[in-house]
Amino acid sequence: MSPQIDRARKLLIIFSLSFTAFCFVFFIVAPQLGYPLTYPQALSTMKIVTPLFLGYLGSAAQFVFAPKKAQVAPVLDYLGILTYGPIMVFSLGLTSVLFAFGYSNRIDAPPATGMSVDDLSNILTAALGLLAVTTNVLVSYLFAVEGKQTS
Repeated sequence: MSPQIDRARKLLIIFSLSFTAFCFVFFIVAPQLGYPLTYPQALSTMKIVTPLFLGYLGSAAQFVFAPKKAQVAPVLDYLGILTYGPIMVFSLGLTSVLFAFGYSNRIDAPPATGMSVDDLSNILTAALGLLAVTTNVLVSYLFAVEGKQTS
């Protein structure tokens, strides 16, 4: 298999593990550290974000135990853009919305001007939608499985 495809697989695994870990830690610890979310709101928001990454990790785990060669040869010229691009856009969106929510709801913010939890959830859902639309096809190709091969 192409080194570019292997690199893309590793990137998606590392990215999914990293964002899953970040979400678990951030949404569990943030309310205790003064971030303007209650625990129920933080856990509810975490439930929006983590399933996509868990799905990617499930595909990767299935691939490890039942690899197969892809039927269609990809155009490798675009593999880097389709791998890194959505991750960078999602990362920027996630960082921006978490900062904007925290800053607009800080203790000394003007009353009734902060971003609502519903707005936070909607923006996260939109960012995840972009990531899912652009990355699901890539994941289904990179981690395609047919069945366990016997030796």
